[in-house]
Amino acid sequence: MKVSVTFCGLHRLMTKTDQIRVPILTQSRVDDILSYLKRCYPDLPLGEDAILVTVNNRVSSVDRVLEAGDRIALMPHIGGG
Repeated sequence: MKVSVTFCGLHRLMTKTDQIRVPILTQSRVDDILSYLKRCYPDLPLGEDAILVTVNNRVSSVDRVLEAGDRIALMPHIGGG
């Protein structure tokens, strides 16, 4: 089973890709994907205060259980003023 992870903005620049496929186990959660990404991309800012996570185009919490084929998008918060 796999899910896709889409990177936006700064994350896309840091990972040098816009999307990857990640294998998951039964009962894997969004938080498991974030842990996997932290191991693959240690400098990527993935704290809950740094990103908005969507699953299948809906805002999601990190404890959501994933299903095969889910589409996860990580959107960095935009600041300015």
